[in-house]
Amino acid sequence: MWSAEKPYLYKLTIYAGEEAIGERVGFREIYIENGVVKINGKGIKFKGVNRHDSYPDTGYYASALQMKNDLVLMKKHNINAVRTSHYPNAPLFYQLCDELGLYVIDEADFESHGCVEVYNDFKWSNGNYDGIALLASDKRFEEAIIDRAESLVKRDINRPSIIFWSLGNESGYGTNVRAAGKLVKKLDNTRLLHYQSKHKLDDTPEDILDVVSEMYWSPSAMLGFLDDKSECRPFILCEYCHAMGNGPGDLEDYHEVFYSDDRFCGGFVWEWSDHSVILGHTEDGKVKYGYGGDFDEKHNDGNFCMDALTYPDRTPHTGLLELKQVFRPVRVEKGTKRGYFLIKNLLDFENAENILNCRYEIICYGKALGGDDVKFSAAPGGSMEIYLPEAEKITGREAYIRFIFSASENNPYCEKGYEVCFDQLKLCDAPPKKRLSEEGSEVQIEDLPLFVIITANKTVYRFNKRISAFDSIKKNGKKILDRPLSFNFFRAPTDNDVMKQDWYRAHLNDYTVKNYGIKAEKNSFGAEISLCQAFGWSIHQPFAYMDIVYTVSGSGSLAISCKSEYSNKVTFLPRFGIRLFIPKTFDRVEYFGYGPYESYIDKHQASYMGNFSSRIEEMHEDYIRPQENSSHFGCKHMSITDGETVIRFTTSDDFSFNASEYTQEELSSKRHNFELEKCESSVICIDSQMAGVGSNSCGPALAEKYRLPLPVISAEFYMEISEK
Repeated sequence: MWSAEKPYLYKLTIYAGEEAIGERVGFREIYIENGVVKINGKGIKFKGVNRHDSYPDTGYYASALQMKNDLVLMKKHNINAVRTSHYPNAPLFYQLCDELGLYVIDEADFESHGCVEVYNDFKWSNGNYDGIALLASDKRFEEAIIDRAESLVKRDINRPSIIFWSLGNESGYGTNVRAAGKLVKKLDNTRLLHYQSKHKLDDTPEDILDVVSEMYWSPSAMLGFLDDKSECRPFILCEYCHAMGNGPGDLEDYHEVFYSDDRFCGGFVWEWSDHSVILGHTEDGKVKYGYGGDFDEKHNDGNFCMDALTYPDRTPHTGLLELKQVFRPVRVEKGTKRGYFLIKNLLDFENAENILNCRYEIICYGKALGGDDVKFSAAPGGSMEIYLPEAEKITGREAYIRFIFSASENNPYCEKGYEVCFDQLKLCDAPPKKRLSEEGSEVQIEDLPLFVIITANKTVYRFNKRISAFDSIKKNGKKILDRPLSFNFFRAPTDNDVMKQDWYRAHLNDYTVKNYGIKAEKNSFGAEISLCQAFGWSIHQPFAYMDIVYTVSGSGSLAISCKSEYSNKVTFLPRFGIRLFIPKTFDRVEYFGYGPYESYIDKHQASYMGNFSSRIEEMHEDYIRPQENSSHFGCKHMSITDGETVIRFTTSDDFSFNASEYTQEELSSKRHNFELEKCESSVICIDSQMAGVGSNSCGPALAEKYRLPLPVISAEFYMEISEK
């Protein structure tokens, strides 16, 4: 039997007179049982993407090699399904899907977005999107709609990879669409019929459709679907997790919902690859990609075509790496006792051990303690518990175990040794964090009319009362700050930050500071500066008030303790932290946190806890439209050095950081990555919290659990400066 995991094909020769036609065919059974989509008797989860024919060098033309490269790259990232959005592809495309093993939603070229504008006036007085169905029951269009569905089925009927016939996309539902569906059922009753039928202008029944298909529902809304006892069909997301720019950030949440009930048969991420053409090259050979508005065209949708998992040249976004990990074919959980682990095979037809090798590694305090190969056996949909004595012995220290699954010599899609996926589990929690050491020299403090100067352990801090910030820090006479240390509430808006205009209106990006008195004195810990200040703009109401205590210890370290309260002008805060501009010579970063890829509270599945090091110039994720990128979530500590002096950051809890050659102001002001100009300093952001990235550019709002808790946020930041 044919399946995406085992795409077995037979050779067929068709004789017609003196002509012989070679064909490859497969056999599989598709049906719905008790609301569950089944293939060859197994309930299926479609881990899919939407794909367009679009390439930066050939436009809409897709060669055989380009199509195959797309599909191989999908398989290497654990994708098992593709929707031909929103038209039939070249016949060869389906033959490649047959051969490589991908489930296909084959879609007719029927879409009528323009009807929304015809139906509504400029004020949208009719008040909804249902006008997209303007043609769906109009008799003048019945023949054309039916013809497109008929042509689709008659051409592609012999392709085993096609699981669904789709009547089109976002054209509303009506009698014409139902008639097309009835004809499709008559032509082929061995497959399922798909269409998103949400928008209607009449009460045409949907009985012809085999599944309920929706777009961009939130995970919570999907769970609510099961409460409708009058609906017994399977549920599929034909589009979800709009992968535009830095995102998507909620893939794991959807995975959990898909596996929470058999009636959820999966979904198709929007979309596979950014749409762009090459404008030219920079002097150093970098490709200049163009998008809407770059060609003097009257009508465009800006960079809304840059909404995918890969760059135009098929270089993976970090979003594709995230999806690869969420779609992983095996998962590992803690077992019944300490030292035991359960390996679960999520494949439906393939024994995981046939195509995957496994090894494990243990990391303690960021250092590798060892590891070994793991022998395992897990039948399709089955699991196996293994025992690792080495993991059982780890106690009293923060430690993690990571299982790495790589392609074996039997893997048909990947070269041997290619990392297919991993799972990391915590073995022990970290010990409680300690406040900075009091040890060191005696602390000296000078309270001057315009400055407070604190000296400890050859470190000199100067606090500027006029701007309420440290404007100078020196260690052994070496300058540490290029600009004043400041609090940071803003990030360069991602494509998913649709609320960004509220940030600009509140002036999170260019606030001024007012303070209400500064007190400087010695204490048992060293010296401290305490103050209350407000953040806002000009005559506007401040968006935040903050109580702050800066403490310099005898070791020369700085502790910042603060409590901020936000006004009703701030309903979504992108980040809260501190920002430093330090000399460019500080360019080497080490951290213990989620790496090596950019990571956020809702986008860190592709990363893992460990010790990582990098030069700042290597840490930038080069999105075509510049935006927030390359933060690292869940960090325990981070340090930056110029080879002689080390600046180390910690906080009272886990934190996020960003080290960049670009300011957030620069990233937010440029339309293209090739226009960016580097800052003269290394830009370091230490965030007690960074909001998730989500997929709100064309999807649900960011879940509350991934937002900063307003209206009050408290945090502590610690900075230590030492000689290497």
